[in-house]
Amino acid sequence: MAYEGVSNYCHSAYDWSIAKENPSIMYVQMGEETDSAYQVVFRSYTGAFVNFYVDKATGTTRMEEYVPTLDVRNDAGTIELFDYLKKNQ
Repeated sequence: MAYEGVSNYCHSAYDWSIAKENPSIMYVQMGEETDSAYQVVFRSYTGAFVNFYVDKATGTTRMEEYVPTLDVRNDAGTIELFDYLKKNQ
């Protein structure tokens, strides 16, 4: 669920049109897992990464942007993961 929700968020929040010709420049993948959170990583075509830390108990998801070329990390807010999961009806 962590991967699906973050992937849905990234596909709605970011412009993926540039990745049509070169899909490897933008992607979403699972990162590390701890006792309390899942990490999901989004790579932008700019080379920046957004790390999503999904709380296993609540689904609250903290975002942290990382720009490797500048070695800069910034808090990027939070999302409610469940808002981005498809509702089964």
